[in-house]
Amino acid sequence: MIGQLHLVDEDLKSLKGAVYFQWTYRWMIDFVNELSNMLGDVRAYSRGIFGTYPWDRYRSRTYVLNARSYVPFLINFLRYRPDISILLASETSITLSIFVLAKLLKSRVVLVVEENEERTFHSLVLKLLAKLKRTVVIAEHKASDLIIAESEASKEYLLRMGCNPAIIFSLPHGVNVDDFRPERKNLELARRIGVRPDDLGKNIALFVGNYNAYKGAEFMTEAILNFRSDDRLVFLIPDNGPVFLKHADELNALPNVCAYPPIDDQQMPDLYNLADIVVIPSMRCPGTSSDRSPNSLTEAMASGKAVIGTAVGGIPLIMGNAGLLIAPNDSNAIVEALSTLVADAELRKALGKKARERAVTELSNKVYAQRILELLSRV
Repeated sequence: MIGQLHLVDEDLKSLKGAVYFQWTYRWMIDFVNELSNMLGDVRAYSRGIFGTYPWDRYRSRTYVLNARSYVPFLINFLRYRPDISILLASETSITLSIFVLAKLLKSRVVLVVEENEERTFHSLVLKLLAKLKRTVVIAEHKASDLIIAESEASKEYLLRMGCNPAIIFSLPHGVNVDDFRPERKNLELARRIGVRPDDLGKNIALFVGNYNAYKGAEFMTEAILNFRSDDRLVFLIPDNGPVFLKHADELNALPNVCAYPPIDDQQMPDLYNLADIVVIPSMRCPGTSSDRSPNSLTEAMASGKAVIGTAVGGIPLIMGNAGLLIAPNDSNAIVEALSTLVADAELRKALGKKARERAVTELSNKVYAQRILELLSRV
């Protein structure tokens, strides 16, 4: 079995893998493809797509799991009998049920844990339910063969559970470094989303994702509104999300703000390549997990951009020393980091180069898949 292997290709090719995602993101399909190149067969299970990703394209690689298909899934999984089961969303009820099935089949179970803080509740009923669920979750984590913590905060969270430190390894998930890579600016995309020709010669600071409070959009908005007049900087932010709608009139009135509409998944690499700086201002959230592993950070780094990120969740582990790490929940920190990068072209260039190098050597999905199998062989 794999416990005695050290990535010998012919031995790995005899093994079958199963991967479960609660919701499917772009990186997950690429990860499954990379894992398929290493094992004999890999099946992916998911409840569906997240956001605006092209589900029709992803569906062909995924077994859809919902209330109607749950019994057929059980039969499929039992007949498949995977040797390795890699489970994300480790604290959901479906993951817990798959965990039990995998253990019955004597499959080696890898849990990928994004949670990094215990949740707090004010309702007595919710507190009791959370306590009961946590008992089950702790038992699941302790019985796993390998736990991948997506941040150092996640590792500390697992240690507070009483999990065996010998099976916990901090490892951020990957990104497709072939899809996301430094390229020339797509002038047609710039024109379509409203970036003026004059703005393309300036520094463009990009925010990617839903413009909401959890992602730090309130602090980003404060930074934009408080940023001193500087004709060298343009902000490129999405025109959707509750925080944008709340401040739409103020933001749309600013000459250095371009609010872009939803972008097709295929053009996301082009969106990153319009930017010089990408800001991930995720907030620290009391009583719940802070931003776990923002895909916008890995994608921006793979695109060779200078990145600014807050010291929460998985951001420090992903970024390493290839970006500017700032204090969370602080709009002034965003302003200072932006001012530093706008004023120093050499620093922007150096950070962008380091980000790309780190993405290729540490954050690609191929590296992620290899390291999971290597760690599983060691434990």
